[in-house]
Amino acid sequence: MSSFNKKIQKKRYAEDRRQLQRNELEKTLRADAEQELRQYFDEQKFSTEDLIQAYPAIYEFIKRKAPNLAWKKYAHEFFRTYIKDLNKSNNLDFPLPYLTFEMKRDEPIFTLDWIQAGHEIDIIIEKLWDYWILAQDSSAFSNNEIIGNILLCSMLYGGLNQTSSLNALLEHLKNPAKIQKICDFNIIFLEPLSPSYGDLFVDEKTIRKSRNFIPDQLTRLWLIHFNTRQIRDISLDVNAYLHLIFQKIKHPYTNKTFKFLRDYANFNWLQLQNADIDPALSQCLLEDTLTCGLSEHEFENFAFPKFKTQLSDEIERNVSSTAKVLPDLNTSEAVENVIFIHKNLLKIIRTSSTDQPIAKLIIDFCLRHQEQFNEFSKRIILWLISLYQPSSEQIKELSATFDFDTTQYTKAFQDNQKLADSSIYTYYTRITEPFLTHALQYIDADEDVNDLLTKIYQQIISNTRLADESNQPEFKKSKDQTIRMLKRFHTFQQIVFQAEDFELEFISSQSRPRARIIGHTAFQVILKKLNQLLHDHSISDHYYKLLKIIYILAYRTGMRINEILGLRVKDIEGLNQFSIWVQPYGSKKQGNQHLLKTDSAERIVPAYALLKDDEYQFFSDFVVEKRLENKKSLYLFSNLNENKKLNKHTVTVPLKLILNQVFKGHHYSFHSFRHTAANHLSLLLNCEYAPLVQKLTDYSENEYQKIRAELLQNQHGQNHWFVIAHLLGHIEPVETFKSYIHLSYLIAGQKLLKYHPDMPNELAKKIMGHNATFKNLKITNDEKDFNFEKNQAVLATILLNDQTKWLQSNATDILDELSLQIDQSHDFFAFFVGTEDSKISLQRFYETLNILETTNDPESAAQRMCLPEELVNYWYENALNLANIKSKKGNPRLFSIESSTQLKPAMLDTAEELHAVTYFFEHLQKIARKKPTQIACVLNVFLNRVTASHTGIHYRWKDIDQLEHFYSQVKALFPAKFWHLFGQDLQTKLDAKQQPQLFKLAKASTDKHPSTQEEFPRLQLYSVKDGHALAAFKFCLHLACIGRPLSIQLNELDDISPSTVNKPMAVLHQEELLKTD
Repeated sequence: MSSFNKKIQKKRYAEDRRQLQRNELEKTLRADAEQELRQYFDEQKFSTEDLIQAYPAIYEFIKRKAPNLAWKKYAHEFFRTYIKDLNKSNNLDFPLPYLTFEMKRDEPIFTLDWIQAGHEIDIIIEKLWDYWILAQDSSAFSNNEIIGNILLCSMLYGGLNQTSSLNALLEHLKNPAKIQKICDFNIIFLEPLSPSYGDLFVDEKTIRKSRNFIPDQLTRLWLIHFNTRQIRDISLDVNAYLHLIFQKIKHPYTNKTFKFLRDYANFNWLQLQNADIDPALSQCLLEDTLTCGLSEHEFENFAFPKFKTQLSDEIERNVSSTAKVLPDLNTSEAVENVIFIHKNLLKIIRTSSTDQPIAKLIIDFCLRHQEQFNEFSKRIILWLISLYQPSSEQIKELSATFDFDTTQYTKAFQDNQKLADSSIYTYYTRITEPFLTHALQYIDADEDVNDLLTKIYQQIISNTRLADESNQPEFKKSKDQTIRMLKRFHTFQQIVFQAEDFELEFISSQSRPRARIIGHTAFQVILKKLNQLLHDHSISDHYYKLLKIIYILAYRTGMRINEILGLRVKDIEGLNQFSIWVQPYGSKKQGNQHLLKTDSAERIVPAYALLKDDEYQFFSDFVVEKRLENKKSLYLFSNLNENKKLNKHTVTVPLKLILNQVFKGHHYSFHSFRHTAANHLSLLLNCEYAPLVQKLTDYSENEYQKIRAELLQNQHGQNHWFVIAHLLGHIEPVETFKSYIHLSYLIAGQKLLKYHPDMPNELAKKIMGHNATFKNLKITNDEKDFNFEKNQAVLATILLNDQTKWLQSNATDILDELSLQIDQSHDFFAFFVGTEDSKISLQRFYETLNILETTNDPESAAQRMCLPEELVNYWYENALNLANIKSKKGNPRLFSIESSTQLKPAMLDTAEELHAVTYFFEHLQKIARKKPTQIACVLNVFLNRVTASHTGIHYRWKDIDQLEHFYSQVKALFPAKFWHLFGQDLQTKLDAKQQPQLFKLAKASTDKHPSTQEEFPRLQLYSVKDGHALAAFKFCLHLACIGRPLSIQLNELDDISPSTVNKPMAVLHQEELLKTD
């Protein structure tokens, strides 16, 4: 009974499984906490008198031992229960332990001080408008007043509140070139200085960040006036220009007024009508939340990408020599070389007794294996050798091999002390080993090695930042020691390889987000290039599917590369709507440990909502086929006929190859897909469809509404940013804004632009410096107030002031070029199902027939297997018609009369049968492509001669020439070793000249083949190993008849009575029973 219960164990839904997993984790943590405390109590042996005084020590023990907050909570709960039980059993009155948490809320924006200061802001704004209205005309404003009004309006209406950003705006006005137009608004690409956070590296001590400023309606009017006057003399600072305006409006201006405006100008722009700025975006504008925009170059690459021309020619020149080896990228030669160098150097360094100096052993090793050193490993090993101060002869020998200036090399170490053998291990583990490891990712980088040094140093230093977390002084020493060693190494780089000078301490404190987004047009070009690689047979169909799905998942969901490559088939949940469960699994002991970056990275990703319809269909087809393989712990992505996780290089190298062929200059990588998904989600969840979502993404309005409906419970809630953070695997949006979201300034600026002030036409003309050249403005006499909505596009164009515009993207031309030969929809009816060309696996085809046999419902079968209903219906009709084929005696040709199922052949299971089946479907489409009449002939003869009682087909001796012809047509479809001619006295009766192929086959028979009393010869497949005829012959040809292309006509079906064709199986059975009665 117990074994029976195991077999029918209740299946758990995903939600139940996750709850069970959480319960198991809680149970484990509780047990661990209880064990630790019990052991501690036993060791300390607290007496009842000393227990109260021991409370602080126990609290400290829990704090020190707790690996996470949950463990700490369970430990305190056990401690509390322990004291309760002690009080109860011993009639004591010990105070119960307590657990305190320190919680500190962010300071709210809307405070009493903020409201009081807001009253002062309102007074300033009122005086400002009076000053504009009372001015006689546009000429009444001086040049300096125009600049001052631009700065003040950008603070009060445009959300520009930081000194560095205002200074950057002033710098822009000196040379107003970095301004562009997109949709009906303008973007000014400011580059304010930033102390330690930014995407623009100037030098080792200077970082700027991209701050995209969208001028609001009033600031834009003043900027138009600024351009109209062609003002270029900007000699004052921000404070002086603001002071000038306050003099004009007759309002006091002290040394604290500038700070007051920066702190409280948001009182106005947070409450502007129609400008629905949410708190998260306001924190970005106030710079309380770190975030970074896009530089002008990156924004142009994103919104208006420029691609290389003549991509087809480049594919033929470049891909032919590189892409064909892409599937074998799992074993990287560069990685193997570094591992080889590392192992051997470590072996030399650890040598305890040797006749030769360590330096001599290292030099000899380098000279023997020089071809395995890349530029990075060459530099680090030369530095390591220099620490030993080698002789001039050794330096010359090294110089001849590694090509460096011997004089500079000697100069690099002449002032240093010689390294002791006992210290080499420290230098190696602190600098050499991590340098070799981190440099691997830049092996194929286009940048100069000297430019990459800062990135490698930053990674090395980051890996030693343990002091802040551990509060242990030895780790602090480790970090300081690493920086000192890096300084010594970089001095060597400066002298020998002319590297630039910079301060390493400053590098260790910098944070530089990679602000790059791949636009939807660029992504389509990437996919088209992938299609062309498949079309040119540069990659296999299997590898093409892997890359396409991985790129789509990364681009649409923002999943990390290790999360995607670690997915198993069982991590894809659902039947019709697939979700992806990103979770850790496995263990080191089993050798399949898969860890996530953080605990918060475990999440459910709704692929059915985030992928576009055609992408989701491609993904679901792939998942269905992988599920049919029905293997334990099967990876979703693996090499053909393997169940091993893909190597990252297998995915990133071809992407880099494509990107380099597509773009003239770029800094994209696979991780850019994650940045893109974060920003697309920001647009989708926080903007109206037009204009930003419509312009900057490829989602239709229906898809936009669908995604919002799936992800947002409340369309007007403030949890949108938390949804995005969760989808990216972050605990809260702070990290998301800091590292990934680069359109926050754009989104916030577009929202502020929705505020249209009530302004008379004359005042608007006065502020913008209206003149006769402004011909396209829509100002009519019947409208009293200026209509900002009607004039949006005109104002945006006027502000450009005939400056150099972005060139239009050539994406359409490139996509058309790539689509000439490959942009054809796949015709499922043109190929034999089960072949590679059909794009439907044999397992999927057979499972569909299984469902049809059970349900007799093509519509539901098509939905379950994610296939076109028309195609499934075609197979169903073919199967029914084939089942109705009768012999001259009236018996079914393909099924026995006693058979309970008459829709498909029974599945095969022996190794030799399956080998024959695989061979058949591999060769079927190849022959059909060149000689379709040959396959049609084989299938027609098969249906005309096959019988339910025999595995092969037989002919009378008078028709032996027909069998000879049939064998000549069919023999290429099955392995030669299985063919067998069954009969009596075959070599005597066959004519070697008339039937040469059958005669040769008869001669191949051995003692292991069976004898027969049958009078007629029979052609069949036979396994000598298993000693029986193979059913693969009938199995394969039967399935080929069901899943044949529309172009293949079967004559045998023409003889079936029209009254029986396409009838449901139940009706046919009923008619057969009536005939029998």
